[in-house]
Amino acid sequence: MHSPAELRAGLVELAEPVTPTEGYEHRVLRRARRIRGRRRFASGTAAAVCLAVLVTMFRVLGIGSAAHLAAVPADGPFLGWPPVGDVDTGLVREATSVWGRAGPHTGIRTLVATRNMHLRSVVVLQGYDEQGTARLAFFTSDQSASDALRLRADRPAPDPVKTQAISLVSPRLTGATGEVSTDGWGTYVLAIAMPGVTTVRASSAAIDVEMVGEPDAPTSRLIVYSIPLQGTAETTTITGFVRPDRPLARTTKVFEVAGEGGAVGDARAVPAEVTSRTGQHLVVTFAEGGAVRPGQFAVVTEGLVGRVAAVDETRSEATIDLITSPAFSGEVYTNISDVPGSVRGTGEKLVMENVPVEGEIYQGNRVLMPDPSQRSRQIGAVTIGRATTDKAADADTVELTPTADLARLEKVSIMTPSAGR
Repeated sequence: MHSPAELRAGLVELAEPVTPTEGYEHRVLRRARRIRGRRRFASGTAAAVCLAVLVTMFRVLGIGSAAHLAAVPADGPFLGWPPVGDVDTGLVREATSVWGRAGPHTGIRTLVATRNMHLRSVVVLQGYDEQGTARLAFFTSDQSASDALRLRADRPAPDPVKTQAISLVSPRLTGATGEVSTDGWGTYVLAIAMPGVTTVRASSAAIDVEMVGEPDAPTSRLIVYSIPLQGTAETTTITGFVRPDRPLARTTKVFEVAGEGGAVGDARAVPAEVTSRTGQHLVVTFAEGGAVRPGQFAVVTEGLVGRVAAVDETRSEATIDLITSPAFSGEVYTNISDVPGSVRGTGEKLVMENVPVEGEIYQGNRVLMPDPSQRSRQIGAVTIGRATTDKAADADTVELTPTADLARLEKVSIMTPSAGR
């Protein structure tokens, strides 16, 4: 038997030498290049197909560029918006008649004329008054008089190009003209958004929740929602969203505007701009004839900023004591639990004092201060702060954290009484 070494030697002798033909190496290299080229082409084609698929998915699913609102041409000095939902012609006739009692109106256009579960009936009209001025009017039912329509607010027509939403926030929308609701949640937010908006949201600093309109409802541009009597236009924000009609499309916020007031009997907010700040005091300027007086509140959406200490009517200026100023003090109470007390500024902080020992206040509890322009303990009461910590069982004081950002104030609203009071 041959050994492995002998077998290997025999095989070597039998094997024929392999001699590459001329140009063999070049043919191998060309073939390798062709194979690599095919692979690159296939990879590039696959990448292009994947990119096309992704672009198509983005378009179908609404991923990519954000949705936006298309401008609506103005109707002369009026909003060129189509009516929200179905128009009740009977309500339009009644509202037109009611508006006519305040003087003749012509060229009337309807924005809303519908029944509503909260306000029974809601009508919003545009039209010219006797002087030819474009006006906007809101009507709701008087639930104490067989749901007869009452004129709630009559204001100049808004800018037909820039306006994205109109609203009316008031506790005086359900009874006789100027009468306050007797319901603790009797302040109503009535808001209408421009065409193209699919969801309207109203948020109020008076409560810690948001109200969202049903985006698929026939009147999705219109919301009517109740909030506590403490709610005001100044502490309400209206936000509009658009969601493209595509599967899994994302919702995009397209505007955020302040709520609007002006119902008959409501306090009036005078806009003011901050011109300077010295320690715990602000100096603001306001429009001439703003009826600003000492003792009135200065507020922002988040809550109370301070109180007017002095007014220079010739310069339309007011000095405001911030709520953290040692010059600031007043009576307050906690929201919902209604624990009474008083507040004062220390120069840096805000303290609630004279709290009944048995009164329970927990961290985060909202503390309200009655607004003198409202002449009511509850209506329009402004949030001044929240409890920084739990009140100790045997204590009669608790520190508050202001809800308004006092360090970054540029504009405030000064609350003045209704013109009729």
